[in-house]
Amino acid sequence: MQKYSFEGKHVLITGATGGLGSALARKLADMGTHLAVTSRSAKALDELISALPKETRVAPVVADLSVPGQADFLAAGAIEALGHIDCLFNNAAVGYFALMQETTEERIRLLFELNTFSPLALIKALVPHMKSRGAGRIVNIVSAAGRVPIPSVGVYGGSKSALATMANTMRLELEPIQIDIINVYPGTIDSSFEENALRERDRPGLCPTDRCGDPKWEIADQVLKAAEGPPGEVWLDRKGKWFSVAALIWPKYVDRRLKAVQDKVIRGSSVKPRRWRLVQVESSMACNLKCVMCPWKEFRATCGTGIMEQEVWDAIRPHLSDIRSVDFTGGGEPLLQPRLVEWTAEAHAAGCETGVLTNGLLLTEDRGRRLIAAGLDWICISIDAPDKETYEAIRIGSNFEQVCRNVAAFTRMRSNGKPETMINFVMMPSNFHQLEDMVKLSAHLSVDQINFKQCDVVRGDQAKGLGLFGREETRDRARMQKALGRARSLAKKLGVRTTAFQFIPKEKPVCDQDPRDEMFVRFDGHAGPCINLAMGGPTTFLGRDVMMPTVHYGRLPENDLSDLWDTEPCKFYRERFRDRVRVYEETFMGALVGDSMRSADRLHDAAVKRMPEAAEGCKICHYLYDV
Repeated sequence: MQKYSFEGKHVLITGATGGLGSALARKLADMGTHLAVTSRSAKALDELISALPKETRVAPVVADLSVPGQADFLAAGAIEALGHIDCLFNNAAVGYFALMQETTEERIRLLFELNTFSPLALIKALVPHMKSRGAGRIVNIVSAAGRVPIPSVGVYGGSKSALATMANTMRLELEPIQIDIINVYPGTIDSSFEENALRERDRPGLCPTDRCGDPKWEIADQVLKAAEGPPGEVWLDRKGKWFSVAALIWPKYVDRRLKAVQDKVIRGSSVKPRRWRLVQVESSMACNLKCVMCPWKEFRATCGTGIMEQEVWDAIRPHLSDIRSVDFTGGGEPLLQPRLVEWTAEAHAAGCETGVLTNGLLLTEDRGRRLIAAGLDWICISIDAPDKETYEAIRIGSNFEQVCRNVAAFTRMRSNGKPETMINFVMMPSNFHQLEDMVKLSAHLSVDQINFKQCDVVRGDQAKGLGLFGREETRDRARMQKALGRARSLAKKLGVRTTAFQFIPKEKPVCDQDPRDEMFVRFDGHAGPCINLAMGGPTTFLGRDVMMPTVHYGRLPENDLSDLWDTEPCKFYRERFRDRVRVYEETFMGALVGDSMRSADRLHDAAVKRMPEAAEGCKICHYLYDV
């Protein structure tokens, strides 16, 4: 296709007095273009025209595109002023920073009128005119926010997404009559966009100051270059395109990357970054049950009381303002920790998210009420069967009816869905046939989520042979995967969220026990990357007997938590996994931004081959392989 030339063309620009609009007007004027420019402010139009070269033929049209019907008025006025219109730049838009639950109908309608309906109305008004002339060009300024679920930008993103989708459809429909449509995704522009945006409750924007992003003159050059090219979509920001594609095929990753934005817009712009995403505090290695799959039974026999002492917590407490989340779970039953409520309250007061995994037997109504009052954010209860006989054969020493009563009482005490309540279901040969019944029980107990877990941690002979996963696909594993899919579909119908792991290993760049920003503190103060490495020993990896190394950064309270974070072993794990994630993301980004036709599985395999080797111990840990 021959490059489109703007020289001598008649161009209509909406939002012409804004940052990008004014830059486009100036650059088009320099190309010898005849302009129709619009704004709802006559004064702003006068200022724009005075800044253009004196020889520019420019027609100002005052119009408020947030008002229905003004788009048709603008199209007619521009045609009358210039004689005809060759190209339309749909640039006018307004932002809106608000959580979805606090948006107002009035402002949602205003945004869609200005950002979606008016641009479409302009296109429809100009299409017959362009068709009569045998050609036309429409350039829409859209946004990656329409493809990525950015907290507080949902309405703006939705308005731009709607415009992009409908304009893309029109592009195919108008192609036979020589009318070209180009959607341009410019990325962040240094303009007053955020300063002029609507907002609820003084919600902060996404930039650290009123102005950020690339200079408007540079973006205008890139937009015009895209406008001179073939119809279609043009992404000026590689990162925006990457996130947009990843939001479809890798949503959990995008959610994690948006966590800082989520914290900022919900908690306020004054929240400072925290060094640790998570510190897992093993408040108790002791346990009141003897479960058949517990990997820590032999270790527990050598650890004394197994209860974390106050002095260990005292060494963590000064650093709570640098910790985003505290998980009081480890290898034992945290409700045996007599100070759990007190520690939860202290972590909550420091702004930490707090949670705990329990077998539920000790979750009495009084203890549950005190944990809720302390500010607990989530609780997960291990229930591995929907009936008494199977459950008590797995959770030896427990009482099925009592646990169910405890969970039901806890969910009734909650307010506004807090704490979030989950069930862990460890899938094993003895209970796999009960998946759907387990979903029904979860719904009956009013829990929010059920996590279908594999029996993935083995120490010595404990839990050996109970895992359902394996190196290769088999008929049985395919059957189990389908059964799990049916259970998850049922859960969706019943309003229960689910998570699940693989049946066939698939190496990840980093596991959920992420040592880049996470630390595990054992009940006796020893700190390490995760529970598996903090308590090494003989284990089984995909059916093969191996030895899990023991990795300790040091011990609290003898060492300071910050000093442990700066030890060589800790730096090694952080840097190794940072490198793995960087290579993995670069592989995906390069392929996706380059429009590679390779499948997600092939991209994954290519990225895994390029990654640095995993750290010792991690290479033989099922967590890294998502099983």
